[in-house]
Amino acid sequence: SKTATIVKEYNPGPNKVLCGLAAGIVESAKHNSDFDEAARQELEEECHLSGGTWHRLLNPNTSMAMDKYVVTEIVAYLVVDPTKVANPPPLDAEEDIEIIE
Repeated sequence: SKTATIVKEYNPGPNKVLCGLAAGIVESAKHNSDFDEAARQELEEECHLSGGTWHRLLNPNTSMAMDKYVVTEIVAYLVVDPTKVANPPPLDAEEDIEIIE
């Protein structure tokens, strides 16, 4: 059977704890400005998962708006059969994430 990994974390916009999917901002210094690299690093950092078969759900060089009122662009991925990471990288200082499986 297949499962989904959800993260529960504080969201400053609505000022409450919400459930959602692993996500992150592409940072040039951390991810080399690459959506695919950022997604892999965020999944490992936030969900303690790595590897698996990655499916980018948009065409190459395509992103979508996170919301029509913000400039943030997103790219969604489906990762099938990732493996657990024993020693994941630390969360960013402002993150407090609970993994829900």
